[in-house]
Amino acid sequence: MRAAPATALLLTFALAACGGESTPASPATDTPPPPPPAAAATDEAPPTGSLAAREAEAAPSNTINYDCEGTRITLAQEGEGDDARVQFVVDGVTLDLPRVETTQGDRFADADGNVFWSHGADEARLTLQGQHERNCARVY
Repeated sequence: MRAAPATALLLTFALAACGGESTPASPATDTPPPPPPAAAATDEAPPTGSLAAREAEAAPSNTINYDCEGTRITLAQEGEGDDARVQFVVDGVTLDLPRVETTQGDRFADADGNVFWSHGADEARLTLQGQHERNCARVY
């Protein structure tokens, strides 16, 4: 009758191998989980939202985009009144135009014949040295 204890022993090993035993659950504690590891120390918050929203937040608030008959410019205005200036890049050249006296709109020009003249919030004209005047429309 030695076969019965050997069979019982084999049956116990088989059940243990099959995962018949369950591991006891860890007791619940009132201790909160540890905080996540700290991110690298920066002054900036991590990016959130859509790519367009993040780019809009990153763009300076004093910039305006225009399409001047196929020539796209991003105009940045600095200063106010007689000290105002605009800056933009055309064909790889940065133009910095001071404000000049005008009776209508805001006109910026340099001695080389480059002129940006805005009429209202959405329309302007652009004249580059030696080129024809272009009508510009604000791009939103």
